[in-house]
Amino acid sequence: MDVTAILCTYNRYQSLTKALQSVALSRMPDSVDWEVLIVDNNSKDQTRAVAEEFCRRYPGRFRYAFEPRQGKSHALNSGIRLTDAEILAFMDDDVEVDSDWLHNLTSTLADTRWSGAGGRILIEAGFTLPTWLEPHRRYALAPLAIFDLGTEAGELKEAPFGTNMAFRKEVFSKH
Repeated sequence: MDVTAILCTYNRYQSLTKALQSVALSRMPDSVDWEVLIVDNNSKDQTRAVAEEFCRRYPGRFRYAFEPRQGKSHALNSGIRLTDAEILAFMDDDVEVDSDWLHNLTSTLADTRWSGAGGRILIEAGFTLPTWLEPHRRYALAPLAIFDLGTEAGELKEAPFGTNMAFRKEVFSKH
């Protein structure tokens, strides 16, 4: 496996459906072997049924794993352990990605000088910020997983967080 997109989820089957539908439309070069690993973090809703339906509809493209220990760190670490892919991409269960997202995010890692990559995470159209939030303070939007350093590609001077990031798997073993 070349690329695994890891999606951790907990009790969000409705938004999960939209997220999986969007990543199912991914366009990757034929030479790249890729998958989406859905890590269910002990959900009590219809998450498993939604994930298994995508596994049936897209055999070999989607894979399901159950992580009983509660907490996103447990789910992420489980996902990292369960793949042998060289590159790990991360997306959340409440995002919709563009069909070129996975390719754009991971293609820069063909250059071995880079250990990771990250991209913009924007607020969904129509979302209203809470009045108590001061959006102009540094990292004020971090709880909403907003990461926006602009539209120009370049070397990141700060680490991405949340969704829309990718790293070589060896980084996790090394660090």
